[in-house]
Amino acid sequence: MDEGVFGRAAQERAIAEIEAEVARLCELLAEGRAMGLDDGREMVGGAMSEFLLEFFDLVRAKGSGPGMRGMITLPLLVHGAETGEPAPAAPIAVVHLLWWASARHLDDLTDAPGAPGASGAAAGAKVLTALAVGSHLPARLLAGLPVPAATRAALGEELSRGWLDAVDGQLRDLTGRAAAATPDSVLHGYAGKTGAPYAMAAAAAACLAGADRGRTARWRAFGRSLGVLRQLVNDQRDLASGRHEDLANGTATFLLVHLLSALPAGRRREALALHAAARHSAAARAELAARMLDEDVLDSYAAAVAPLVERAHGLLDQLGGSSGARRSIGGEPGCVRELHGLVDETVGHLPGFRLAVA
Repeated sequence: MDEGVFGRAAQERAIAEIEAEVARLCELLAEGRAMGLDDGREMVGGAMSEFLLEFFDLVRAKGSGPGMRGMITLPLLVHGAETGEPAPAAPIAVVHLLWWASARHLDDLTDAPGAPGASGAAAGAKVLTALAVGSHLPARLLAGLPVPAATRAALGEELSRGWLDAVDGQLRDLTGRAAAATPDSVLHGYAGKTGAPYAMAAAAAACLAGADRGRTARWRAFGRSLGVLRQLVNDQRDLASGRHEDLANGTATFLLVHLLSALPAGRRREALALHAAARHSAAARAELAARMLDEDVLDSYAAAVAPLVERAHGLLDQLGGSSGARRSIGGEPGCVRELHGLVDETVGHLPGFRLAVA
């Protein structure tokens, strides 16, 4: 949708405005402001400002702009779908970015606890800063919104729920073992570790738009589904790029467990032995990655992922086709179409993914 209330050109303008808003936030934080508190907090404000600037530099260096654009546009499109006006959800987009800035740093630490710089005073200070950026700063920003008390409480509930669900999923990811994992158990973890923040962003935007509890729950479910798809993209991109970080970390990804679940006992034992060796052997990582990216495996993987894609689209169909509740408050169907496009764009980033085969 290139025209309309929130077509691609409008989205690009909105993204630029959000990025400018975050830049202003960094300036205010550096002065010890923007926290809704009195003066005298230049230390934590300056640390948060520096942390965020480093995060956005990293995003640009890694070419992660498309992913960040999705983080920004999700809450804007949800609010537009409910009210016809995307712009009021800008604070939720900022909160979503803050969450991911924090989570990316914490995730890097848990993935590589022995990496250089992972211990010591400077590392500890950065962990404290990450916690402030992802939890306390968003809470302060939401508390300062000029909205009714009930809406403010609902927004705080979504932020808290998102954090707890994400930590639950990350803990499952860290403690899960490939030999015991099932495709369902892996997806359950993904629904937390990556699905939860997207669920938070979508549901918070719906709350801000005045959606009722039922619609807010459906938006939360959609956000969670989108987040799971984004995690699948991250997994497969890691393999296709040759980085093989998940294999080096011993992570039981969905693609790995999908492969294991389809193998006969003898070949499964071989694959598990390769997975154990992959933590310390580049050759083992390369061999296991080749097995995971085999065309037949990817075809069956596409068939396993297709219902997840269909679920995301189905939730949008329910929300976009819902009745008078949406139309009576001026919802914009074009925003729902853009969200369908966001799902397809996400799946399109899966290297080697052939939906037509599924």
